[in-house]
Amino acid sequence: MRLVEAPIEAFPHVRLYRESRAVEFDGVVPVDVNDPDAPDVWLEVTVCTPDSKEHESLVMTEARPSHVHAALLMLGVEPGRPGFWDVSEAGELLKFEPEGPAVRVEFITRRDGIEVIEDAADWVLFVDGPRLERRRVLSDVVDGEAFVFGGSRIVERAGREWYEADMVGTLVGLSTFGSETVAHVEVHSHASAVEAPRFLARSDVVPPQWTEVTVRLTVIGPSGEGAVSGD
Repeated sequence: MRLVEAPIEAFPHVRLYRESRAVEFDGVVPVDVNDPDAPDVWLEVTVCTPDSKEHESLVMTEARPSHVHAALLMLGVEPGRPGFWDVSEAGELLKFEPEGPAVRVEFITRRDGIEVIEDAADWVLFVDGPRLERRRVLSDVVDGEAFVFGGSRIVERAGREWYEADMVGTLVGLSTFGSETVAHVEVHSHASAVEAPRFLARSDVVPPQWTEVTVRLTVIGPSGEGAVSGD
């Protein structure tokens, strides 16, 4: 059952549902998961904006990340921070996991003419193992929700301040860029020199390229407790 819409006139493309603590916006699938010449579609982002990371994202949307951020604030929650990397004085690479309210990310689309609501993490394979031979559905390896409201960050460019996710398109993340509005709970590098690629689009689940998708973000709690489980 769909929620009752409460439009936010100031934020084009974004819809707010206060009673259900949800935000929705529309998009399309930008990748082709059925191309025989490119059977593996590696992902870095769950939802991006145009002219950013379409070739490695599940959904592309016209909704601005800063508008989605503002809509989430209107639900009465505060962001934490995205995950990030740092280097210790000894030269050790350090990971800092994202913080913030847990967010359920769902995709609403049509299959065989019927509307379906699916967990975004069900569209992703988490690839593990020394030869990357172990592939598990992301929702099966995450305890709790797979995403949190990190809130991106404000950066200064050309003498003015910018909401970074608006600049780079990282609305809902997977790999850790440090700029995600909604971040994946684990820290994984997007640089292959640091870490082998971890996220693959599920070719048996992701709809054909340019399929219309509605993204629903539902605030689950005041803080995120999801974490990738071990064996």
